[in-house]
Amino acid sequence: MTPDTKTQKTQKEFDFSPPRPRPLIARLPARIDDYEEDVAASFQRKTGLDYHHTVDLIIKFVISTGRTKVVDLLTDTAVFPLRLAQLKAFNGRICSLDSNVTLTERAKQRAAQLNLQQTIEFRQFQEMQVPLEDAFADAVVSIFNLHRHPPGQYLAEALRILAPEGLLILAEYTEEKSPKHVRLWRKARLRYIEKNPAEADAVYPGREDVIRWLFDTGFRQVVVQELNTPTSKHPGVFSLIFATK
Repeated sequence: MTPDTKTQKTQKEFDFSPPRPRPLIARLPARIDDYEEDVAASFQRKTGLDYHHTVDLIIKFVISTGRTKVVDLLTDTAVFPLRLAQLKAFNGRICSLDSNVTLTERAKQRAAQLNLQQTIEFRQFQEMQVPLEDAFADAVVSIFNLHRHPPGQYLAEALRILAPEGLLILAEYTEEKSPKHVRLWRKARLRYIEKNPAEADAVYPGREDVIRWLFDTGFRQVVVQELNTPTSKHPGVFSLIFATK
């Protein structure tokens, strides 16, 4: 196989249909192998936390609960489902969802390389129309995704696909309302400097808002574990929020 043929084959492997706009997607598929690095850097700028260490904390908690039928509401980098599936301590199945075909196919390729197809199923779907039956899972995980959706509909879908006594694990950034000039500057920086329009349009909820939404939806026994403290550079708090159906 000539070098040109190899290059054409590699390009063909990543020649997926155009993805729907989402944070940091604009450069895909040309820089698909850099996507995880970009997400990790953006996450650390936003929260002050290490992305992979934070995902590992979520995985550690999932393992500790003994839940075996897990739904991941946002495949994105696929770090969460791939790392979870590789652990001997996890003996269940994972269904990971994303509306972006590029990221879904990328995740499937990585799962195949790691021989994890029997543990993880990746599905592409239209957002807010989760293609799973009622009471499908005993754990639903949402990592840094709630702030991009209407909360009532998003949480209602999570509740619907959870079995009785099922557990919702929200990993989300909460922020009390900042002064208007601070919000405008942050929005402009995200849109024009970081080229991240979807994140610029996101609205981060307050901690009490999230708790109220969960109870209003029908969840109970809500527990919040904060992973950082507000600072001048990172005014919000990234938390793990657990709620039982």
